[in-house]
Amino acid sequence: MKKGTGKNALIVRPGSIGDSILTIPVFYSLKKASYNVFLIGCEKIIEYFQSINLIDRGIGFGDMRILEYFVETKKVKIYDFPDFDVVFCYIEKDNKFSENLLLTFGNKVIFHPPDEKISSHMTEFLLKPLEELKIEKCYYPHIERKRDNNVLFIHPGSGSKKKNWDKNNFLAVFKFFQNRCDCKVILGECEIDDYEFWKKNIGHDNIIMPQNISELAQILNNGSIFLGNDSGVSHLAAFSGLKTFVIFGPTNPDIWTPRGKNVKIIKSTLECSPCNSEKMRQCKDVICLQKIDPGYIISMIENEFEGGESKDE
Repeated sequence: MKKGTGKNALIVRPGSIGDSILTIPVFYSLKKASYNVFLIGCEKIIEYFQSINLIDRGIGFGDMRILEYFVETKKVKIYDFPDFDVVFCYIEKDNKFSENLLLTFGNKVIFHPPDEKISSHMTEFLLKPLEELKIEKCYYPHIERKRDNNVLFIHPGSGSKKKNWDKNNFLAVFKFFQNRCDCKVILGECEIDDYEFWKKNIGHDNIIMPQNISELAQILNNGSIFLGNDSGVSHLAAFSGLKTFVIFGPTNPDIWTPRGKNVKIIKSTLECSPCNSEKMRQCKDVICLQKIDPGYIISMIENEFEGGESKDE
């Protein structure tokens, strides 16, 4: 990816790993337009983005260097960050940090915060502000990985338990494939409480616990098929080119589907799915996920190993 020619863009993008990965086309479009790209966002993924040259530098929202701008009125000057020609701000205006950005950069700041009224895919929404500067929208050239092995990765968690298919269902998938392929379960910090469950049922040697996103990306590069919930790890698997099966329940795949060459969505046909965040919080049983049968998912993955085509549920 080519270096910038002196123009500097700052992206202010809060959120999780998945939110950050869906923002990749914004970084990529700016890079293609010869901008140097800087990020204030999810600290966990900054090192990875730098390693693949999507951003030049970044800091997390919890970084001590910016905390003062959330409580005091003062111009924003971050050590090791340059002045900026444009600031794309995906947060609301009515907070001290946004006020300080306006104080510092004036009309260079473009606010475009997501909300629950979004009807397009999130990536399309995030790209919209580039139109103001007539910057061409460019989509990252996703890897189309040739499957040269039979490695199945299963990630049974996400940032919200309401989005998680039951772990016993994931276990059923693992048990079916454990003697048919190299099958591993990935556990991150959100799934650490389930470690003993997985150790008891599949053994420690079949569990992978990456220490950071860069390590996780390297691990995924050794796989061929991935199964997970609507999570940041699923987004990374899709971005990495794996055949990615993603289970959706209360969240909307039209907005949150991972972007990649080889993504398959598995979802319930219940009328109440998807739902808004308030209904998701109130829903006790998450029936939409309970209705998804392990046997159906097993058949889809088995069909993929055999080189066939599968149909949506």
